[in-house]
Amino acid sequence: MYLNRKGILLLLLAVSVFSACRRSLDTGWDTRYLSPILTGELTIRDLVPDSVTVVNADESVTLVYQTELLNYDLTEEAIEIPDTSVEYFVSLDSLTLEDQSMSVALSLGQIAMDLGFPIGTLIIAADGSETTLDPIYNLSTDPTPVDATSFFETATFKAGFLDISIGNGLPVDLDSVVFRLSNSVGGEIIVEDTFFHVPALGVPVVITKDLTGMTVEGNLLGEIIHFSTPGSPDVPVLIDTSDAVIINLIAYDMELQEAVAIFPAQNLINNANDVEYNMGGPEFTEMGMEEGYVVIYVENTISDTIHIVYDIPGAVDEFGNSVHIETSVGPDEIVDQAFDISGYTIDLKGSQGNAVNTFYQEFSARINYTGVATYITLEDSLKVVYGLEGIIPNSLKGYLGQYEIAVADTTSGVELFDQFESGEIHFGDINIDLEITNGLGASGTVTINSLGGTNTATGETVYLNCPTVVGVPININRALNNPYIPGYTTISLTSDNSNVNELVEIFPDKLFYDVVMKVNPNGNEFNYQDFVIATSVIDIGFNISMPLDFFASDLTLLSEFPVTLDAESGTEGIGNIDLTLFADNTFPLEANINIVFMDDLGTHLDSLNFSGFDIKAGVLAEDCRVHEVTQTEIHQIVDGELKDAILNATKAVATIQFNTASIPSCSDIVKIYSDYKMAIQLVGDVNYTFSTADF
Repeated sequence: MYLNRKGILLLLLAVSVFSACRRSLDTGWDTRYLSPILTGELTIRDLVPDSVTVVNADESVTLVYQTELLNYDLTEEAIEIPDTSVEYFVSLDSLTLEDQSMSVALSLGQIAMDLGFPIGTLIIAADGSETTLDPIYNLSTDPTPVDATSFFETATFKAGFLDISIGNGLPVDLDSVVFRLSNSVGGEIIVEDTFFHVPALGVPVVITKDLTGMTVEGNLLGEIIHFSTPGSPDVPVLIDTSDAVIINLIAYDMELQEAVAIFPAQNLINNANDVEYNMGGPEFTEMGMEEGYVVIYVENTISDTIHIVYDIPGAVDEFGNSVHIETSVGPDEIVDQAFDISGYTIDLKGSQGNAVNTFYQEFSARINYTGVATYITLEDSLKVVYGLEGIIPNSLKGYLGQYEIAVADTTSGVELFDQFESGEIHFGDINIDLEITNGLGASGTVTINSLGGTNTATGETVYLNCPTVVGVPININRALNNPYIPGYTTISLTSDNSNVNELVEIFPDKLFYDVVMKVNPNGNEFNYQDFVIATSVIDIGFNISMPLDFFASDLTLLSEFPVTLDAESGTEGIGNIDLTLFADNTFPLEANINIVFMDDLGTHLDSLNFSGFDIKAGVLAEDCRVHEVTQTEIHQIVDGELKDAILNATKAVATIQFNTASIPSCSDIVKIYSDYKMAIQLVGDVNYTFSTADF
């Protein structure tokens, strides 16, 4: 607690009143008062950031700094499972009508009846006997119904063929047989052609006709509009009125423009195939799915119900159930479905069990037989999309392939020595561990091509020099499964095998590195037993650990303090200021201190230089630890501009320069403990002259 200048004046005035001493109006007084100017305390937290400070059980301090050189998630950055959905489009011309055959039998008795008297009558009369037959010319038969309604009611052919065969079961040859096939209702002629010679009891004669563009009804008429026979005038033949001319009609390879037809049961799509993923190197035999969907999209304009079946026999859930999906799509309907297969495991060895990156699937789109005639046109179609989409794996087994992960980067913001401005520091034991976590069930190597640090303030750069590590491929352990345990490998850099001390002692604020990791450098040496899970990452951590044991030479620290001297009432009358710096120190560090005074805007007003006046170090006991505080007083009188600067300052920045102290029984390397501190107080003994005019 201290009094400001106005308070001092009031106090002195009161004293003058009670003293009953009278003074003239122009009488003045000289007085002095003490006032703290700045007060502060330095602890280990001011030397190094709290975030890197670890206090050990014996209260000694270890600095620990950790950063990450590499964090690589294979499932996110290197493995992408593409969608496998495929699209099929089935139009009417892909629908089939079964090949159809129809027969028309014209018996000799029927022909005789059509011929009438006298020739027909004579033939009927001779039934069962042998007789000669004279030649007959310009004969014909009446139309005979041909029923194709079990095939279609009406059909317009985009393409197709009709085979007409005539087999002659009569005892005499037939010549110039003209056969006609026509629609019963419309009368349109479908086929009319001539068979020039059909031998008796011989091989049927065949003519093929093109049905393209024809419209055919289900009810047809077949007739022989002309035929002749040379008869058998010289040789008697057996007359049997049941003997017949057999006309066979066979329709095949038909593509329809439109039809009203009863379609047979048939697969419009019937795919059973292996689907191969292009993984670009890895060869997987099994995949567990974190997320994923079977998608089925069907757009049906066919006037019949489509039945869908999709199977992936090798994709099973935890209960052993495989993917089996059935759905139906009615006429003019759209089905758009997604079936969640999260948690499923899919076999990637293919249908034969000897492939990789391959799963087997079966898909069918089917029309069932209904017995109902359905109208369809060429415009009718079936659009189908099916497959696997949105697959995010949570596990993969097989061979991860050979590849490199290369990282060259710079890490800024290394905060180990942010508070230090300059000077030299030499640490005792420094340990840098490169901790490699391999989350892959695969072998690997890590090569550190270069590693170093830079102090951007001084421009100093030091590269790591470690012949057994830098540029040398180092084998890393692979992860284990069941249970899952990542592989851990530690590369230790010490002052014995490297120049880590030199690297750290430049106070680097940036680290730079060039690291390459190779996966499976020896190929598929574990015979498809590699694996990766959702949490598998490759991580390379850079960890510095060092006890705060060091030798310091002119190690410079900046610290800011508020200035508490009150000059709000003006500086008139203030003479010189006798400054005293009190320092209570338990650090085994002697120090010099310089103070820069500033205003609210950070303007440099003036500086106070205590250079050459050492703050004494705490005295090391025989156990090389400071147990008692060392007190130091430093006096300095200021006036003029420096005095004004102190009076007008609101804050001050102290530049403290440290040097280690030791005793013969201890090394030059001192150990810092958490309870070490330095208390600083700057006090001003102010000389003030005032007169009664101030009252």
